[in-house]
Amino acid sequence: MSRLFIFLNIIFVLIANTTSLTEHNRKPKPRTFVIPIFKDTRSGLYYTNVTIGKPSVVANLVVDIRGSALWFECDTVGYNSTTSTPVPCGSRGCEQTKDKCSTCQAYLKSELTFNNQIATLINDDVMLSYTSPSSAYVPVRARIACRGYFEGFLSMLPAGTLGILGLGNSSTSFVGSLVSSYKIPFKVSLCLPSKPGNNPGSVYIGGIPNRKDVKGLLVSTPLISNRETIEHREDYNYFIDVKSIEVNGKRLSFDHDLLKNKTGHWGRTKIKNVIPYTLLEASIYKALVRAFSEKAEKRKAVYPFTDCFSYKSFGGKSLLGKETPVISLVLGGGAKWDIYGPNSLVKVKKNVVCLAFQEADEFDSLFPIEIGGYQMEDNLVEFDLEASKFSFTSSLLRHNTSCSPQ
Repeated sequence: MSRLFIFLNIIFVLIANTTSLTEHNRKPKPRTFVIPIFKDTRSGLYYTNVTIGKPSVVANLVVDIRGSALWFECDTVGYNSTTSTPVPCGSRGCEQTKDKCSTCQAYLKSELTFNNQIATLINDDVMLSYTSPSSAYVPVRARIACRGYFEGFLSMLPAGTLGILGLGNSSTSFVGSLVSSYKIPFKVSLCLPSKPGNNPGSVYIGGIPNRKDVKGLLVSTPLISNRETIEHREDYNYFIDVKSIEVNGKRLSFDHDLLKNKTGHWGRTKIKNVIPYTLLEASIYKALVRAFSEKAEKRKAVYPFTDCFSYKSFGGKSLLGKETPVISLVLGGGAKWDIYGPNSLVKVKKNVVCLAFQEADEFDSLFPIEIGGYQMEDNLVEFDLEASKFSFTSSLLRHNTSCSPQ
């Protein structure tokens, strides 16, 4: 009997140790994927570098919140991955052709490139880090788009970049493939860096990680679907319902019907990180300039800006100072997105700052407000596609943190 007891104890210990080792070696389930993003000062755009395939290639990609896919010029970097697999013809996002289909072809969407660029959809390993429970880089299976060389095409992108990391909701979506495969929420968060170099911000896919420095700062408003931008039954854009604009609590005077669509509904403010500065319809821009001119001495314009001011008028020490006017976008549900000095003014000389907004060309812009990248720097923003909700913090600098915490 004692021998049987000893034998059973040995078996129990072996099973327990095996179970422990199995649990230890099992890959943790990711909750949030994290991608570092950097600022290109020359273009005012934001980019990342992504390692793809085996043998691996590294592609520098411009981050586009409304881009339809992760794509790059495969020939340029010598991409010839043994781990790639084709997306079957007839899959969602493939273009329908009359001829026999050999590869899944799809049209790419990004405001940085020519429309209707064709590419081949494939699945391959992309190296990403995730927040649960370690930050190690792991191969993640995702849908990407591979396109051939097109002369002059890359000249439209910042030097050294080879494609687009599109974060939009589309049938060819890189984010959508991660959401489907790893059962994470369809949430995309951006924290754009304000400084160039090795001070990256982050893209979070799947939700904002548990950052104690931003806890309690997020405010939410609905994401709006805009019929004016739907193409092929898909809307790649993100809109919010700005209903008015205030400067230090005083409402700007302009025709607020501009902010409504043809049916009288709010929701014509577009979020567009691939333009450096927010574009405003002419009358809205002029109203904003008047509000700042009442509080500061004008100075000679410095390109690319048209309205500049004396830095001393705003205290001359910090753009976060109380002398600098606060711009508030008044949103649906009563929320306010407050834009402070570091996101409303650009210091161009020792004693000169310029308004970091631009008057939109009436022929180039379809919308009265298009929020650019500079206004989002050091603001944590989240697009929750499942709840149709947009959340934001306003400037993290006011809370002694940033999108590039050390």
